[in-house]
Parts: sequence; structure tokens; C-alpha cells
Amino acid sequence: MFEPTQILLSIVIITLTILLVIIGWQVYKILFEIYKLLSKLNSMVDGAVSISNNLTRSFKDMSGFTQGLKTVVSFLKIFKKEKKENTGEKKDE
Repeated sequence: MFEPTQILLSIVIITLTILLVIIGWQVYKILFEIYKLLSKLNSMVDGAVSISNNLTRSFKDMSGFTQGLKTVVSFLKIFKKEKKENTGEKKDE
């Protein structure tokens, strides 16, 4: 009823099907691990971006602070200069 080649072919097809299912399951597990790895990497990169944004904002604030200090110092220099000029005028009288 069945020839030996049909039996052999059926065994080979069943074996290959089982192997491909096992390989497919392993590939699925590998891809899921890669997905988890990329998710963790993405959260780490988001944290690094947040830290760099905070540092940038801090440097900008510090720059504004130093600019304000320079303005105050220049104002004080002008005020000091005017004070010297006023005391110099009083000595001339």
C-alpha cells in the first residue's frame, strides 16, 4: 500500500517540520530578548538626555549669573569712578 519512498519522505517532512518549529521558537525568544534589551537601552538614553539637558540648563543659568555679576561690577566701577570725581571736585574748591 505504501512504498518505502513515501514513508521516508513523510518521516523527513515531519522531522523538518518539527525542527523548523523549534528553530522558529528560538528565533522568537531571541527577538524578544533583543526587544527587552533595546527597551532598556532606550530608557538609559532617555536618562542620559535628561541629565545633559539639566547640565545645559545649569550652565545657561550660571552664564546668566556671571553676566549679572559682570554688570553689577561694571556698575560699581562707574559708581566708584563718579565718587572719586565728586571727591576730586570738592578738593579743588
